[in-house]
Amino acid sequence: MLSPTPLRVLIGFSPRSASDDLLNSMAPALSAALERPVQIELMPGELGAKAARAVIAGPADGNTILVATFGTHAINPNLCSDLGYDPLRDFAPICLATRAPLVLGTRLSLGANSVQTLIELGLKQTLTYGSSGVGSAPYLAGVLFEKLTGVKLLHRAYPDTRDLYVALGEGSLDLSFNNAATMLPQVRAGQLRALAVTTPVRSAALPEVPTLEEAGLSGYALNNWLGFVAPAGTPPAAIARLNQAIATALKAPQTLALLAENGIEPVAGTSQQFAAHLADELARWAWLRA
Repeated sequence: MLSPTPLRVLIGFSPRSASDDLLNSMAPALSAALERPVQIELMPGELGAKAARAVIAGPADGNTILVATFGTHAINPNLCSDLGYDPLRDFAPICLATRAPLVLGTRLSLGANSVQTLIELGLKQTLTYGSSGVGSAPYLAGVLFEKLTGVKLLHRAYPDTRDLYVALGEGSLDLSFNNAATMLPQVRAGQLRALAVTTPVRSAALPEVPTLEEAGLSGYALNNWLGFVAPAGTPPAAIARLNQAIATALKAPQTLALLAENGIEPVAGTSQQFAAHLADELARWAWLRA
């Protein structure tokens, strides 16, 4: 019989986000491994910061955890000094769960058939790119593209990613670096053109699409990752059990199928490895503070 106390998993993003889809696929196996219900709570706002603050405001008893993302724990802390949380001090790492590319996709009518032709266009005219907001991984991907190419992009924020894809389809937005999970269906349906992926190696879900480094942008590498953290002070035994249960859930057939379809790599390392990863990512993107 399941414990009446559920595990609350807070997600700081909207329905059908990559985090939401992943947790819904994992929930049955995670619940079975923990022998307790799993309660997924969406708390969108401030690109995940609202949910992060809510988690650390509660007790460190192993009953509430957060889906930590590249944005909540590496980008936003380097862009904002008043988030209301410290990404390292205020959380106990559980595990890094997944890594995935962002896909550089453009509207079909833009006429860019490669990264190089996109750069040529961008040096002649202002191009618009969309993300869920300043501090998100798609936003940072555009900033890094500008830094390495000299192209100036005009950023537009779409808190609901569905609106971003409507704008791309209508032609009022030129391009986006976005999650493979949401970008791939648009590309496969012939509604957008995929020019590159942001990871150091090609995506198994889009093997014909080059990496940005292969396309000529030396040094371009960006993994959009997510993992799980608990409030600082959560008992080590609770962290260990959560780590093992998440690793088990990531191997569930329905979860592996979802990840493979969207070009997402399961990781499920140790809590110590995730702690090191968080510190490394925070330091790697410290140049954003300049």
